[in-house]
Amino acid sequence: MNTIVRQPLLKITVDVPAEKSDQFHLLWEQILSDEDAPINQQTRAVQSVRENAMAAGEAALHRLYGLAQGDTGQARVIARFLAGLYNGTRFPFDLTDLRTLDDALFENCMALLRMDARHCVQEVHRYFENGGVKWEQMISDWNMEKKSTS
Repeated sequence: MNTIVRQPLLKITVDVPAEKSDQFHLLWEQILSDEDAPINQQTRAVQSVRENAMAAGEAALHRLYGLAQGDTGQARVIARFLAGLYNGTRFPFDLTDLRTLDDALFENCMALLRMDARHCVQEVHRYFENGGVKWEQMISDWNMEKKSTS
């Protein structure tokens, strides 16, 4: 027995000049029916880029968070970078600090930034169970909270 899986529907309203109506309907029918149509190929390519960026970014996030638990100069920079993504207003990040990272760590930061800036589906700490608590602990461990001077 074959089961038909129905994809969710999206309603789209488009204003098309009357003289272009027939062309639009032909194009729309092609989009819906022809998997090899250039626009469908482009859509799949864009989706593939997004999926790759998400996978690379999430993997980089987990590597970087683990490294931020260390006690090296690079770990400090990574922790500050992660804190800046978590809350850039509270924890501004000096981009010149990225110069101190080795190539692999720099590329991990770029993969994470690409995911977060271009394909953000949730805040970085939400990729972890109890992520808010973990980020606040990392911030505390690295003494990143600014102390008021009164």
